[in-house]
Amino acid sequence: KLVMLDDELRNEVEESGDDCDRYICSEVDLTGLSSSDILRSISSIGDCKHWGVALTVPALIVPWIINRDQGVDGGEQFDDSSTSDSTGEGSCSSINFNALETVVIGITPNPPTVLEVQTFENFTAQNFVGVPIVVETTIIYATRAIITWFVDGNVVAHDSKSYTPAVEDIGKRVSILITPVRPEHNGEGCQEAYEFVSAVQPLPLMPIMKLREGWGRVDAVERVGGNNLRVLTYNILADLYAGRQLDQQLMYSHCDMKDLMRSRRMPMIIAEILSYKADIICLQEVDASIHDSLISPVLRTKGYQGFYSNKVTSQQEGCSMFWSTSVFEMARAEDMQEFPLRSLLTKDAPLDESEYFNAKSTVRDLVELERWESMNGIRQLLEAHDEVRRVYSESVGQILQVVRLSPKQSTSTEQSCSSKPDSIVVANTHLFYHPMAGHIRLLQAFAICHKLDQIRRMDPESPAPLLLCGDFNSDPLSGAVRLLTNRSVLPQENDCWKHLNIYTWECGDSDYMMDHGFIGNYDPDDTLSCCIEEDFVDAHCDEASTMESMSSDDSIDDISPPAVVLPSCFPTLVSGCLNLPSFTNYATDFVETLDYVFASEPSVQEPFGFRPKGEAPMPSEELVKQYVAMPNKAMPSDHVALVCDFEWVKKVQ
Repeated sequence: KLVMLDDELRNEVEESGDDCDRYICSEVDLTGLSSSDILRSISSIGDCKHWGVALTVPALIVPWIINRDQGVDGGEQFDDSSTSDSTGEGSCSSINFNALETVVIGITPNPPTVLEVQTFENFTAQNFVGVPIVVETTIIYATRAIITWFVDGNVVAHDSKSYTPAVEDIGKRVSILITPVRPEHNGEGCQEAYEFVSAVQPLPLMPIMKLREGWGRVDAVERVGGNNLRVLTYNILADLYAGRQLDQQLMYSHCDMKDLMRSRRMPMIIAEILSYKADIICLQEVDASIHDSLISPVLRTKGYQGFYSNKVTSQQEGCSMFWSTSVFEMARAEDMQEFPLRSLLTKDAPLDESEYFNAKSTVRDLVELERWESMNGIRQLLEAHDEVRRVYSESVGQILQVVRLSPKQSTSTEQSCSSKPDSIVVANTHLFYHPMAGHIRLLQAFAICHKLDQIRRMDPESPAPLLLCGDFNSDPLSGAVRLLTNRSVLPQENDCWKHLNIYTWECGDSDYMMDHGFIGNYDPDDTLSCCIEEDFVDAHCDEASTMESMSSDDSIDDISPPAVVLPSCFPTLVSGCLNLPSFTNYATDFVETLDYVFASEPSVQEPFGFRPKGEAPMPSEELVKQYVAMPNKAMPSDHVALVCDFEWVKKVQ
């Protein structure tokens, strides 16, 4: 029977089984009942904090039950001498096997319980000095979980979700004790303990971090009160791609497989990201599982807010954005948006710019705002060119992340007339990759600008300044980058449109890419010295041999490209790099600048904007060639993180 115990007498029930009926104020006979019947019977009794189980058993074993329930190891034990006669043979004459007795054992209903423990790589990741370890829990019947951290059995942190190993922890093992609690229960007897597999290790040598050590050190508190803003964009190389094969060989065959393991690579990337102390962090090629289990938990403990957006494909990889809550106010859910790029040029995408304005808009506003007339030419191209439409609108899965942020304003009198606007718009993206698809990336860049202009004009009286970050898969002379920096790409600019009538989706096949020299130019059988002395070239540029190898059947009927021009209503963008990097991506057969941070400049019409102050030092080719290419044991991604400092600017009218 399941019984409800009188509160005042329940302690006595736990100490004795005698006359147990007097402790029972209600009971439910469970005999023959289904689980649903039991629940209905219990609910009919009413609220109760203390329950017990009434066991009706042969009197013979009652002392054993009582001792067992109370954890008695010694003391008075049940004397079974009466069961044997003087001859040592068993005798049943003195035992009444029909005698029954009821014992009530107190139970704890719904004890605090840990349902799940989440940490990166399930306690098997490598733990490095200076890289936070974060443990999160899912609990039930508990209000919170207290996590106590131990290093070789010594308490180093209490009631914390994270612990950052120190130098003195090297060679030692980290373990945790999780105690789920609630107001009336301290969690005793409900704890769970775990130990991390790897001992704490020194952080591997990371020469790019060493190169940037001490660069532009500005405390976050100073940035809140001052006019400085630090922005980071970083393609971290998704684990999904790190181990992929081409022609039966690893794509990164120059790198030892153990150095590509995410249990090692990702903590190194976290260490690098944290070292820059950026106010805005934009990441590309982020595995969904790594965002959830490592990147987001760690950055949340460091005072960042952010979100993840997966590509519109079956691959669990996308972009992540984060911002410091010491520099910006907490963003609302409606301020965080994501847009598949394929949807931004469809007929359903808005074209009429009147949507930018509300009833307060004047005729002058409408006159000064040029129409995005290039959108008409682009949509005509998509209608006329089946292959461009198939690739752009049906095949590519790139995403655009956008967030509207409100900077924290200084409370000082001197800066009451702040150079910071009420809000800014920050965007993060990763454009299409194929070397022959420069025209697709140009269309993507135009679509991004069109969408961002809509978002930043939500308040038509004060359009928000803009930051645009990402891996554009485009060199500085490409159509996409020229559009953003020079504001136009015309039909006669053949370099951008040269593959318009040649490229098809099937060109993305690995065999095609290798046959035409876009990838796979690295010979792993070459000696290391040959690799180091190799003359790396841009795969985009080896056009003569590529075009010769293509048959005339590969081309599509010629269709003329449109003029792509940004209207004057869109702000002028400036690069966050005062000096153009020699490269941001360094593979064995491809070296190029692909990553950018753009910011809007102030103008007479829009007084708020940004002024670039400088970028973090970039590695030289000689430094990378020591390891053949990227990634490698000291550089965890095939891209270099781009870190730029800006100054908030307000143009005097």
